[in-house]
Amino acid sequence: MPSPKFKVDDQVNKKKAAGVSLYISPAIGTVIEVLEKFNSKGTICFYYGVKWPDGRSSEHAQHILVPAP
Repeated sequence: MPSPKFKVDDQVNKKKAAGVSLYISPAIGTVIEVLEKFNSKGTICFYYGVKWPDGRSSEHAQHILVPAP
């Protein structure tokens, strides 16, 4: 059974691929919810609701987020 990589209140950054190098945005967000969704094969995939410092919130797949330093 897969398990979520992050928990509520964890600090995260969003990955951005820029060519070959990996760019991590300077804004550090806070995980506010963990969602379980099923893909077309029926496998559980984890998505996270993230609250950003400027007040926005967004939903991201687990592979897009990295732990904040």
